Amino acid sequence: MLRERERVVLDFSRVQDRAASGGRRGGALDCEPGVVRLFGVADLGARGQMSGWGEPEDGHVWNDGPQATLLIAVPAPPSRLLLLLGGEPYVSRLRPAQEVTLFGNGLRIGFWRLTQRAGATLSAPLEPEWWLRRGGRAVMRLDLHLPNSARPIDIADGPDGRELGFCFRTICLRPLADEADMTA
Repeated sequence: MLRERERVVLDFSRVQDRAASGGRRGGALDCEPGVVRLFGVADLGARGQMSGWGEPEDGHVWNDGPQATLLIAVPAPPSRLLLLLGGEPYVSRLRPAQEVTLFGNGLRIGFWRLTQRAGATLSAPLEPEWWLRRGGRAVMRLDLHLPNSARPIDIADGPDGRELGFCFRTICLRPLADEADMTA
């Protein structure tokens, strides 16, 4: 476990140099607690999307493959926060469920099994001690594992050749005071 954490810390030190990358992939996505941000070309572009993402579209972005990595940052030191990721799972007759496992800085922090092709919110608490401090910011690497991602063209569900699992629409970090606040 310690070696994994050391590797993640080294990854973040390289990212710090690219933090000013704007809408390009590579820099951390600066999040302000309580503010809902929109995935896609109109707001976030590709900020924070390290790997495993399709191109940003109008109002959303899909993962492209069974794993996607998002790097987020907040002003340090962070309080308890609730991560809310809104979107829609890719499910079909031949892929009746989409499983999503979320890791934050190497720690497993959430699991969802989604069976409806409808809006869904993935919510997970983020504890202050899970963040890594870099300068005046706290940084977290979010790894999303989507093992049931599929290419629609391969399962006769359309011409799309990307390996889709979840259509990400919104991200919000909400201050979390107690367990009662964990409902989305």
